[in-house]
Amino acid sequence: MIFTKTFAAEGQTRQFTIEHAHSGWVAREQHDRSIRTSPIRDWGHVEATIALFELKASALRDQGWAEISTTA
Repeated sequence: MIFTKTFAAEGQTRQFTIEHAHSGWVAREQHDRSIRTSPIRDWGHVEATIALFELKASALRDQGWAEISTTA
């Protein structure tokens, strides 16, 4: 796993991850049971996705969500 952040608030969880895959990387955004995955084939897109996930993480913190795990 090259990037992961997990947040919790009021019994809900949100997780953002980027991990190595067979043909590049996979970005995953999970909100409780809903999961959105996107394949990534170039490093520039990995960097852009990390920046997007950091923005979303910042917004969650501003809304009072607690960060319960991180790897970056």
